[in-house]
Amino acid sequence: MLPILLRNLAGNTGSKFNKIAVLKLHRRLSGSTTGALPESRCVFQKISSDGRSLWNSVMVDYFRAGYTEEAILLYKKLKLHQIGFDGKTINFGLKSCTELKNLYLGKGMHVDSLKLGLSRDKFVGSSLIGLYSKLGRMDDSQSVFKDIIDKDIVAYTSMITGYSEIVDSAAWDAFEIATDMLQNNLEVNCVTLVSLMHIAGNLQALKQGKSIHCYSIRRAIGVSDDILETSTVNMYTRCEAYQSAAALLQNSKGTVASWNAMLSGLTRTGQSFNAIEHLSVMLHEHKVTPDSVTFATVLSACAELSYFGYATSIHAYFIRRSIPLDVVLATALIEVYSKCTRIMRSRHLFDQLTVRDLVSCNTMMYGYLQNGMVNEAISLLNYMMAEGIVPDFTTVLSLLSAFADQRNLVKGRWIHAFAIRRGFCSDVDVKNQILHMYSVCGNIVAARAIFASLENKNLVSWTVMMKGCLSYGHGDEVVRLFQLMQKHGEKPDSVILITAVQAVSELGHLKGLKQIHCFVYRSLLEKDMITANSLITAYAECGRLDFSHDLFFRLEYRNLDSWNAMISAYAMHGYYINVLEMFKQMGEKNIQPDESTFSSVLTACSHAGLIKEGWCIFSSMTSVYSVPPQEEHYGCMVDLLGRAGHLEDGYKLVKLSTLKDKCNIFCALLSACRTHGNTQLAHAISKELLEHGPQNLGVYALISEVYAREGQWNEFGNMKARANLIGLKKHPGSSLIESTEQGMW
Repeated sequence: MLPILLRNLAGNTGSKFNKIAVLKLHRRLSGSTTGALPESRCVFQKISSDGRSLWNSVMVDYFRAGYTEEAILLYKKLKLHQIGFDGKTINFGLKSCTELKNLYLGKGMHVDSLKLGLSRDKFVGSSLIGLYSKLGRMDDSQSVFKDIIDKDIVAYTSMITGYSEIVDSAAWDAFEIATDMLQNNLEVNCVTLVSLMHIAGNLQALKQGKSIHCYSIRRAIGVSDDILETSTVNMYTRCEAYQSAAALLQNSKGTVASWNAMLSGLTRTGQSFNAIEHLSVMLHEHKVTPDSVTFATVLSACAELSYFGYATSIHAYFIRRSIPLDVVLATALIEVYSKCTRIMRSRHLFDQLTVRDLVSCNTMMYGYLQNGMVNEAISLLNYMMAEGIVPDFTTVLSLLSAFADQRNLVKGRWIHAFAIRRGFCSDVDVKNQILHMYSVCGNIVAARAIFASLENKNLVSWTVMMKGCLSYGHGDEVVRLFQLMQKHGEKPDSVILITAVQAVSELGHLKGLKQIHCFVYRSLLEKDMITANSLITAYAECGRLDFSHDLFFRLEYRNLDSWNAMISAYAMHGYYINVLEMFKQMGEKNIQPDESTFSSVLTACSHAGLIKEGWCIFSSMTSVYSVPPQEEHYGCMVDLLGRAGHLEDGYKLVKLSTLKDKCNIFCALLSACRTHGNTQLAHAISKELLEHGPQNLGVYALISEVYAREGQWNEFGNMKARANLIGLKKHPGSSLIESTEQGMW
């Protein structure tokens, strides 16, 4: 009936009464019935009136009903018919532009407001601030704010809310604006405080956040406002003031949203165990009923900790309470089961989903890749494409990362081609991951091509390329890249500096190492422990132990890696007395040695022939320091005992060891037996190797040589025949002499 009545009225719109009737009907239709929009548009077009108020009313109705494009069209028709504007017209035109994120049209309306002198109007100004803030143009928002003559609470709040949209140091200005607002005797409201809390959380400005909280308590603002309480809890968790957040929840009614903010903050900062404990407090002490967000957050915490049992108890809770698994909860369960290596449970949940979105597909794919099920991940990608679920950057990055970890160049090239076809290669993160994939898979030529194609190289790009070159022995190229990045104005970080230090030390370029050290000193990075430790090692490798010594003793703070670097430097140069002295000093300073420490100390003892000291230190690994010996430590002891001719002791040590693979140690001991002519022990070791050792030519050659030295030519022939029988052949050797430029620095 309404469309018919509207058409009848549209035929006779001359009277004021009919126009009002049409307008009321139009409002009802545009506000409640989506299908009535064409009818209402038709009626309005037949109204022969230049009344600005009628146009404004219809424009407001369109905006409030969500038809922002229609509101923009009305604005354009107003200009076309030269009916004129007022503040209301521009205000809702700007609001429509903000909803549509249309900066070009918004700027045009800003010009219209300037022509009519309306830009200083507080309502128009607030809408302009909202437009520019939403689009990240805070400088323009600030200019508009300054031009407003009679600023009210709406104008101030619009500006503060604009700063809450960004995570930038410029947001500190919001606190000055709030102070100015109070000085002008304007009382803030809940909206203002919520925005200020959000800004304090983004900036981790705990002092300012506490001040805002105290102000709201003193003025009794938002006493029972759930949004303000949740914002306050969120602020404290972002500032890592968890005790303050817990105290607030303890003394308030504590809505589920507030508790969710607490749990999310704990999970975000790696305190997953505390998040799980707070769920118990929330349920049993405060009697707050969790929602799906609560459980999803706690399940993420379980995934982080690999708490399979706790996750299954939550899942059982859903089943007992007949809580339906929506896509959020199902995705959270898929993630936790995947990380707990229960991939079939994840697959079962995924298959049960009636609606699968991009997030759930990405989570399932990540689970497949984490559990080595690459073919299933590719099948899931094909399913996504067939179902119209468009992959995003997360999908491509997950696949590239997995193929890089597996060193699977074939599948890595396949996903590279997929990224090109789908237009993902315009993203620098994807390009960097492709670069990493080719680097770790050994295709340096392709890595160089990708690197050269990057128009906007960031720090990650340079790091990946330099590390790739270093891994495959191209130290000279690392040095060239280090110089080139500085010419491009990119400031190296500690990771790049360490890579460059390793490159010049491998090349033996002391001059280049000194230049990097100077750069580190000028950049105030000498206090960075990782960089300093790498320099200590590099100077020792370049033959300047004195530089390593000076750098070590200039450090204000020395961590375990610093001591290991210096001990290794002394061991490298044969200063075994210094090695033992530094090992003793570590004990005096209560610095717990690790596997690397013992490797260096035992190596020094081996080279110096210090049997007594070596046995004592080796025994202390388990008895004093609780460091289980590894293959390299047993190798050092066998070498030490073998050099001194204590072969029987070495054999007993290897036999009593807990090592699963003893082949390399037995080979070293067999070599020592050959040197010292211990035939009887050599036979016993040969028997061990032939029964349990690997079938490689080196082992057979070593055993054959023992027989040849004894003149047991029949056994020698048997060993050669046995090697030929299993297809072991000796390949001719080759040598490569490569000249390097000395003048690269």
